[in-house]
Amino acid sequence: MGSVPGTLLARVRALPPFRLDALIGGAVAVEICAEILIMTELRGVRLLLALALPGVFGLGVGLRRRAPLAAVPLVTAGFVAGNLIGQELTDHVLLPFFVIIVVTYSAGAALEGARLRAAFAAGAALVVLSVLTDSEPDDALSFVFSVTFMVAAPMLFGHLLRNRARLNQALRDKAARAQQQRAAQAEAAAVEERTRIAGELHDVVAHALSAMTVQAGAARRLADREPARAATAFAAVEHTGREALTELRRLLGVLRKEDEDLALAPQPSLAHVDGLVQRASAAGLPVALTVAGAARSLPAGVDLTAYRVVQEALGRARDGGRAGRADVMVTYGPADVAIEVHDDGGTDGRALLGMRERVTVYGGELSTAALDGGGWRVTARLPVEPAA
Repeated sequence: MGSVPGTLLARVRALPPFRLDALIGGAVAVEICAEILIMTELRGVRLLLALALPGVFGLGVGLRRRAPLAAVPLVTAGFVAGNLIGQELTDHVLLPFFVIIVVTYSAGAALEGARLRAAFAAGAALVVLSVLTDSEPDDALSFVFSVTFMVAAPMLFGHLLRNRARLNQALRDKAARAQQQRAAQAEAAAVEERTRIAGELHDVVAHALSAMTVQAGAARRLADREPARAATAFAAVEHTGREALTELRRLLGVLRKEDEDLALAPQPSLAHVDGLVQRASAAGLPVALTVAGAARSLPAGVDLTAYRVVQEALGRARDGGRAGRADVMVTYGPADVAIEVHDDGGTDGRALLGMRERVTVYGGELSTAALDGGGWRVTARLPVEPAA
């Protein structure tokens, strides 16, 4: 359990900036009042006038980020008023001096251009006036030191930190964009490689089936008349089939080299979409699932493709679109199955090139679009041969 001071400090840090400034401004006003009452011997009208100054400095601290162009002349004018009330006040009450430095620093960090020059001019003029109204002998060095130390240096430091923060943010944004580009290029390369391997798989299967069909036909015709030649043909069919299986395993191993467990697991289907939705919700993306129509057995390829559409759409919604929630609808029709996934995320990272190719293989259609009110929708329709 955290300590009380630590908890209090965490609550203070969690306050909005303007409310925090108001709280600090109130504390500054109370502290300056205490310094006036304890450190000085002012009485009567001079004491009443002096006790009005803490409110001026506290207000300046409260406005240092909300209205820095007004806060700078406000606190420097308060410093001039303190000199006019009496040298005893400025000699013993030190916090207003630091308040001016903090406020001018905040102005340098918040303003730029003409507004920054105006704040500097107002602050410098009032600091010069404060030097003229104090009881110390005036010389050029006093004016230069006061303006530099109380106005110019804090403003310059704040402005430099502002520019440095902007530069750091620009570099972070550039690095994030570069990372996204690299991820997109890697994804495009992976899609291209999978497309190439899919073509190779097609060639392997087509060639093997053609050879096996020819050899099997020859073996059938020779089975009764020339059993020896028929046996040779059957051996050729077996040999061709084994070679084809070896090549298929090699290519599938490339496709699944990072997912060995998946290669041994049963293929998922729409019957497992409930578990997919639960895993997505556990990963931080609440998902609502709706199933319309009578669920029925689908061809294995169509069933797997429908599952993969839901899986890819939810993955892109969570990782690329930064969605907060998603809805999945599975509709079983008499001649097709329809998938619809929509979420409230952005449009980044939504490419489904490989999935579009897979849907097309089964004669289906896949479309993606941004929603008018914000969000993203993925729809797919896969034809299903009617049950006999």
